[in-house]
Amino acid sequence: MKSKFTLGLTIGATVGGLISLCDAQTREHVRGNLMRAGSEAVFYLRNPGVFVEDVKTSYARVATSVSTSADKGLRGLEEVQHALQKVSKLDDQIELPAGQRPKQLASGGNTVAAR
Repeated sequence: MKSKFTLGLTIGATVGGLISLCDAQTREHVRGNLMRAGSEAVFYLRNPGVFVEDVKTSYARVATSVSTSADKGLRGLEEVQHALQKVSKLDDQIELPAGQRPKQLASGGNTVAAR
């Protein structure tokens, strides 16, 4: 069953790609991209040192981007934690009407004011 799906998907993509090549602009665009990719491949085959440097540079750029995104995410979480602490302090300051007790949360000793 799985192989029929993959086969059908491959055939459909191939037929769709061939149909799209009926347009002259699309053919020129694809031809240009293939020629550029081929010339870059030949360049890197002739200059493997440049390829290694380009890979290192790309890796460093991605690593920096991931690190920056992680830092931003952690700062956001810290801000949320700080806001939740403020809300919790405000909740502790809410006075309950006489005779009412705060409800206990299932997780432990934290209380929630009955409203």
